[in-house]
Amino acid sequence: MSLFSVFNVTSPSQDSTKKIYNAILSRKLAEFPEDVLGAVPLLTEASLKLYLSILEKLPRTPLKFHYIFNLRNMSSIYEGLYQATLDKVTNKTALVRLWRNECCRVFGDRLISEADLDLVTGELIPDLVKRFFNDVHEDVMANPLIFGDYAQSDPSFEEGEDPRLYEDLGGYDKVREKMDKILEEYNFEYMPMNLVLFNDALDHVTKIHRIIRFQKGCGLLVGFGGSGKQSTTKLATYLAGYKIFTINLIRNYKEQDFRMDL
Repeated sequence: MSLFSVFNVTSPSQDSTKKIYNAILSRKLAEFPEDVLGAVPLLTEASLKLYLSILEKLPRTPLKFHYIFNLRNMSSIYEGLYQATLDKVTNKTALVRLWRNECCRVFGDRLISEADLDLVTGELIPDLVKRFFNDVHEDVMANPLIFGDYAQSDPSFEEGEDPRLYEDLGGYDKVREKMDKILEEYNFEYMPMNLVLFNDALDHVTKIHRIIRFQKGCGLLVGFGGSGKQSTTKLATYLAGYKIFTINLIRNYKEQDFRMDL
């Protein structure tokens, strides 16, 4: 043990946390419209209150062993906000809707019970929007809430630029039209997948696409066998213009094989 050093870094105070995240987002939105930049302090206040409420009300338990929340989650929200572009986030409403989406993805997608999900997405977030952004509450809370950067992407055109415009994609009809086109292209290039892209499927593809498009993004898909985890992942990977690699288990598959696959 004499060869090791142990460093204990205490959590910053709330004032320090606000100052840090305010500075991060203010720098990003410096050239955005005045009402967008003016919303930064309120967004930081709302993010911190949401984070602290989740820490208090959703503790880690043996059944919910992955309920580990820390400032990395705050940073993930701000990483999402950093995807904002001038031509897509033109007013405060658009920015707060983007914030709501990132909170639902970072916190909501980790929750495993309807009660926990309703607490975060149906109680805490709406209350914070009403408290800090009451003038745009109705527009911010409008559903569906679908954000992605694939509206202008075309994975079949390999030489094209990557028009990464993270934006509010509107309703399911517009998203389904895009996904149907992508699925048709996928089926032409690879082994066809006979998918019915109902609303939940569109949500899942969009969430997976967001994960793999973010730097160091990772996700664990939980569901019954045959529920579409692999199919939605394949479609999201193709939509992102990436290649997919799958570990195929065979007889006598050992740790060494696993390391070779990695």
